[in-house]
Amino acid sequence: MPIDVPYSLLVRDGDYAWSCGQLALDADSKVLAPDDLAEQSRIVAAYIAEVLDRGDVNPASRKRLLCYYVPATDPLNDLERVAAMKSAFHSALGAEVLVDAIPVPHFYYDGIVLEVDAFSAPLIDDHLDWVSVETPLDELPNTLDRLDASTLLSASWSVPEAHLADVSQELKRRGLAPDGGAVLSNGPNATTVSGSLIHVVGGSVVATSSTENTVFLTSSQSRGIGCISARCTAGTRGLVEQTELIMEAIGSALLETNLDFSAVVKSTTLYVGEPTAVDLHSNMEVRNRRYQRPGPASTGLPVFGFADSASRLTVSVTYTHSPHPN
Repeated sequence: MPIDVPYSLLVRDGDYAWSCGQLALDADSKVLAPDDLAEQSRIVAAYIAEVLDRGDVNPASRKRLLCYYVPATDPLNDLERVAAMKSAFHSALGAEVLVDAIPVPHFYYDGIVLEVDAFSAPLIDDHLDWVSVETPLDELPNTLDRLDASTLLSASWSVPEAHLADVSQELKRRGLAPDGGAVLSNGPNATTVSGSLIHVVGGSVVATSSTENTVFLTSSQSRGIGCISARCTAGTRGLVEQTELIMEAIGSALLETNLDFSAVVKSTTLYVGEPTAVDLHSNMEVRNRRYQRPGPASTGLPVFGFADSASRLTVSVTYTHSPHPN
């Protein structure tokens, strides 16, 4: 990137690993295969395979990909593009890889239509279970009935823009969205509700929420892994001001568990901004000050919007209690 960043391509903590957002760029930050989702998927799949190999991640481990992509205007065409995207990752990384497709409006590099986060866990994991949801609106109640809110460690939801308010309220009511205001819009042309959930297996989740200084924060942890997500509810504040308040709140939440930002293994920032690097860099400079090299794996990208329109961005971090992640 054109600015110095204290982040890692990959962080591995024992049998778990988190990547930063991977893009179809060459070594000189030139966009490869502009606007071609299928080809960029093949390029990024190869990058992820290399990064996992360099991080000495067990090739047989379970893998989950969060694929943030720019959708086509035509829903039928978009179905074909997403199918080609998933096929590329399954071909490169294995048919068992879980691929979640999350629509976003644009990227800060012209011609980029895809950014991918990779997460790896033990093949046999008695701690965490991943659940992916992709359902039409009329089937949503039955789908939600099958989900268990009591074991939820983290959840990210995206909902068609026209139904953002009512679906986010229903998810919040059921305890399936700890922060209903942070539910994402997946755009005006979307027709399905999507969710990426992490459940705890055979254990309990300690979950809390709080509001202080216009920041709403949720926190959950279980057996050495924790997730914190925060957003500012003051719509009069700009992107940089909201980022400052959010990072202060996250720092305080970490301190309450006798940790600091050095415990963070993964940071994801979703913001409402223009298709240039300006908005990304402005909030990134605020976030960067909290970390020292090598730092966590990090992803930041624009989104269509949040259920609470007063919020310009959300910052979510995953942390572990291990003293020296790689």
